[in-house]
Amino acid sequence: MRHRVGRRAGARLIAASRWVPVVLLALAAAAYGEADQFLTRDGNVSPGSTYLESDGAEPADKPSDSPWDTFVDGEEPAAEEPPAAVPLEFPGLWPIKRTAPTTQALVAGPTFRNERDRIEVGAGFAYVNARWSHPFELSVEPTWERTKHAPSDGRNFSRVRTFGLVDVWDRGSSWESTFVAATIFYDTKSNSFDTLEVGGAVSEVIGRRLSLSADLVWAGDWPQGASFNNAAIFSMGASYNLGAGVYIGGFYEPHNNIAFDDDWGGFVSYQFLPFAELNVNAGKNEFVLARLMITYALRRP
Repeated sequence: MRHRVGRRAGARLIAASRWVPVVLLALAAAAYGEADQFLTRDGNVSPGSTYLESDGAEPADKPSDSPWDTFVDGEEPAAEEPPAAVPLEFPGLWPIKRTAPTTQALVAGPTFRNERDRIEVGAGFAYVNARWSHPFELSVEPTWERTKHAPSDGRNFSRVRTFGLVDVWDRGSSWESTFVAATIFYDTKSNSFDTLEVGGAVSEVIGRRLSLSADLVWAGDWPQGASFNNAAIFSMGASYNLGAGVYIGGFYEPHNNIAFDDDWGGFVSYQFLPFAELNVNAGKNEFVLARLMITYALRRP
């Protein structure tokens, strides 16, 4: 009788786990945070090499024949070449997908933001290069913005966000690795303001599932018709790889003199196709950001 009950419970658990990605997306849309950079997963910045390596996933045995395959579904390591043992590994709901090695990639897709006082529709474009000794990424996101509850002749704006990142130092052991990156971010909004952020990010990846990150930047804000505003901004975040292309995470940004408030939020990301990832960020101020990221490999090893 116990065995029968155990089998029924296991079947129910397996059936319920299939709905986890859907539930996570729904929770993120109802939660509360803003991630301005196109490729971010946790409200903070992660080095470009981390994005291409899929947060520490085990590489495939050989490059994929297709430039669209960033993940290799169903491929197992050769019996005579088992993967290196990882002394510390955290649990997950599913196995981590194996990554098709990529050294250069293009990423593009539509973006949508909805906040308490504005709505934005646009597209993001990024180039990621992990071929050189210092991996880097460059991205640009032009959007059309409409301010809510404003006169019809002064509520539409164009906006462009540009972001750059380069890995300056990294180290690692058999079970964890550290990345340090320099970052620059520029945001301009027509007839409104310009913002420049220069700083750095530190990411610590533990095992192949947990990633912790911290950012420290100097930010300057040039609002039209207002005084110059600048401050040092610190933020910290974490992401967790649940397996099967599903990530969750969040971030916190203490009070600063740019926004004059703290900020916090969460995200969920789902790689539902070998080349397509849906990312939903949600946070304070009734903020929701949805991005569809399509990856095309330009070069493989």
